[in-house]
Amino acid sequence: MPNFAKGPFKGKGEHRNDWRVKSLRGSVEQLQAELQTTVGMMYSLIDDYDRTFSGSLTAYLAFHKTANGNYVRWRMNGVKQRYFALANDDIGETFLRAQSVTVRKVLLDFEQHRLRLNLLHGLCFYEVKSLSKFIVNTKRVNQLAREK
Repeated sequence: MPNFAKGPFKGKGEHRNDWRVKSLRGSVEQLQAELQTTVGMMYSLIDDYDRTFSGSLTAYLAFHKTANGNYVRWRMNGVKQRYFALANDDIGETFLRAQSVTVRKVLLDFEQHRLRLNLLHGLCFYEVKSLSKFIVNTKRVNQLAREK
């Protein structure tokens, strides 16, 4: 008796893959909604900063949109230069040292919030991208498996 490869048999496991892909699509939709919420929180953080300091400081928070996601970044007024971080950058540390203790505390609170929002957005963005790619690849594999 010849030794034939076993499976895949027509219809075997198709329904299982369908509900898994639907479940992943649901996860992607949920993550996309979370991304929208996070972007709203990013804009709120920038607005809160602007209301708190009303342009009295030389640094401000800016929304930075890239192909790899959205970020809230620090910039200096009137200076065309790269973005900087308050705690991990010479520009940021110099700016912080020039502030009073009270202002420094408030700025560091904004920095903590900024870092958390950037992390949350980055993680969700990467997961949406990865799951979407996985869904497309799985769909293609299933199509190829059904071909004769």
